[in-house]
Amino acid sequence: MNSKLKFLALAILVTVSIFANAQTNFETTSWDLVKQKATNENKLIFVDLYFVGCAPCAQMDEKVFPNKEVSTILNTHFVSFKSDIFKEDIGKKLSMKYGATGFPTFIFLNAEGKVVDVDGGFHNVEEFTELLYTIQDKASKGLYKKYSTSLDGDYPTFYSDFFMKNKRQITFEMVDAYFKSKKDLDDEIPFIIMSSLRVGGPYEEYIFENAQQLANDYGNTQVKNNIRTVVLKKAENFGKENNLTAFNTLLKNVKPFFAKTEWIRYESLFQEKFNTNKL
Repeated sequence: MNSKLKFLALAILVTVSIFANAQTNFETTSWDLVKQKATNENKLIFVDLYFVGCAPCAQMDEKVFPNKEVSTILNTHFVSFKSDIFKEDIGKKLSMKYGATGFPTFIFLNAEGKVVDVDGGFHNVEEFTELLYTIQDKASKGLYKKYSTSLDGDYPTFYSDFFMKNKRQITFEMVDAYFKSKKDLDDEIPFIIMSSLRVGGPYEEYIFENAQQLANDYGNTQVKNNIRTVVLKKAENFGKENNLTAFNTLLKNVKPFFAKTEWIRYESLFQEKFNTNKL
């Protein structure tokens, strides 16, 4: 084998080895030490909330986090942390804080606990890489969400029990009474309760009508999940009215809340709901 072929073979072996060994380094220490590490190394924090048996969570582990570009960005610029939302108290507490009910949920913070954004669901390598670059850009510009930096909050018992004790029996009357006792529904805790529990009624309409401002304040993910529910109901009603103009306007207005791959899936779902209810 001549020297050029030997060099090429060696280069291929090195490349294969690098990609085979690429992996995101997730910290296995305490939450306090994760924050301390982020402070010491001047890095952002990436949190992956998951549970065993979550298919999109497993897809991220198998297809995205091992990717060379993704792992390089995360290992270089972030302190990454995973937590099981059913088995670990910190996972439960982070879920409660950010109203995480769909998984995986991704939380991006700085070392002080200021939230850059909350995202979630399966993202392919290209989408996730773009998200990481966007997060870094926002953090560099000091663009943070309105969440407080503390994991503690004045949560009603029914809400804290939902996450910390897995008590899922919550009635509309419980949350309705709580919301009626609050002056501002767009404050952090009322909004998180409203959006994560998806209590319906006038509250899902409230989120829909104030979607852009709430997304700016708390992130797109929780708002998007509620939008999906409302759009399905409106698509059904517009179908029964045979109001194609109103339906198309609705789709145009909500499309920016969805990622490209998400929109392909949900647009078809919305269209089907409209078509099956046409007179």
